[in-house]
Amino acid sequence: MPLISKIQTLPLPDDLAARLSHLQPSFSPKPPAPVADLYIGWFNDKPICALWAIGEHDQRSLTQMAVHQANRGRGVLAQFVQNVQSLERSAGRRVLSADNYQAIDQAEVSS
Repeated sequence: MPLISKIQTLPLPDDLAARLSHLQPSFSPKPPAPVADLYIGWFNDKPICALWAIGEHDQRSLTQMAVHQANRGRGVLAQFVQNVQSLERSAGRRVLSADNYQAIDQAEVSS
C-alpha cells in the first residue's frame, strides 16, 4: 500500500493527537504559526509521518517534520515531502523551503 499524504483539519481528534505524539522528533499538534496547515502521511490507515506547511500562499515553508521510528531509514520523509510539495502546488501555493528531512529520515537519529 502506498504512502497517502493528506491535509488534516484542526483541531485534531484526541486519538489522532495521541498517535502523532509517538512520532520522532517530538511532534507538536499545535500550529507553529498563524498561517499553518498540518499534513499527515498515512500507511495502512496509520499516521506514520507529519509536518507543518507554514506561511502565506506565495512563500510557504515545510517544517517540524517527524516520522514513526519503525519507518526510519526507508525514505518515507523524502517521499512525503515530495507528495506535500505536489499537493501545495496543486492548491496554488509555492513552497520556498523545507527543513532538512534527510537526518530525520535516517534509521538512527539522536534525540
